[in-house]
Amino acid sequence: MNLVISAMEAELAPTITALQPTEIIKYDYIKLYQKGTWLFAISKIGLVNAAITLTTLINDYAIKRIYNIGTVGSLKETLPLLSPVVISEAYYTFADAQEFGYTIGQIPGEVASYHSDQELLASFSTKILGCQEVILGSSDIFIAKLEYFQHIKTKFSNKIDVVDMEGTAFFQVAAKYHLPIISIKIITDYLALNGDPSGSQFKKNLPQASILIRDLIMKL
Repeated sequence: MNLVISAMEAELAPTITALQPTEIIKYDYIKLYQKGTWLFAISKIGLVNAAITLTTLINDYAIKRIYNIGTVGSLKETLPLLSPVVISEAYYTFADAQEFGYTIGQIPGEVASYHSDQELLASFSTKILGCQEVILGSSDIFIAKLEYFQHIKTKFSNKIDVVDMEGTAFFQVAAKYHLPIISIKIITDYLALNGDPSGSQFKKNLPQASILIRDLIMKL
């Protein structure tokens, strides 16, 4: 099975409308659909929800490839709103155990960062031309305050390009189960954009982003 997993129903709504997959009524806490050899799941927002949902589905289905497709906020002016990006590397932006010898963004006892599968990246790049590779930071914080923005830019020496609230957890679970994963995102907001709050940008751009997500999935 190929698994497409997103955090929000709104992100996948146009895809569900277009493909008309069968809804699988199996879980109280996971929205799940199937179309042939493809599963479409909604984890709900947050790192723990992401980890629980993906772990459950891996244990219950013969998942071969994982596609995390959703939305992100940008930390870089050079990344235009509503542009697609593909995640090459992922960190936890508020994980800090440097006191014990770990690097910034590293969970104690885990790898320093996670990466999209190279074969999936190569395959994706042949189907979606010109999609920029970026570095993701995930946390349970919507980055809507300047203090969060500055924290990430400073702690990671301006390395993090985009942020979300689930992606790195999907990567960590996939790594534990030795499953290939790729994360593809649409940019919905940028904190420093002409004083327009990130939350407002996100709400305004989510409908169009969800259509772009549908178009990406159809190409996959």
